[in-house]
Amino acid sequence: MTSALTNKNANSVYLRVAITEPILLTCIDGAPFSDICLCVRKSIPATELAVKNYLYHLINSFLISYKGMMKMFFITPRGLDMLEIIYYQRRRGVMNYSALTIKLE
Repeated sequence: MTSALTNKNANSVYLRVAITEPILLTCIDGAPFSDICLCVRKSIPATELAVKNYLYHLINSFLISYKGMMKMFFITPRGLDMLEIIYYQRRRGVMNYSALTIKLE
């Protein structure tokens, strides 16, 4: 399943790192939606709807921003911090990369 998982009791959203990381990386220098979809699909099969869903949650959590005039998505300082956390967890090797999730509240 590539969609975000919502915990209705706590209004939390869990995003898979396998989808979130390529989105954040693609947005470092700014990227249109089509480039983000291509980058995500290189690492995991995902529909455009799933990518849009992730973008929605990442924007609402201030991890990326959208510049409407340019039609581009950009990573925020908070998003860069999240990438650092992802890399730290990957280096620790506690879990399989494909099983890692991010909890957004």
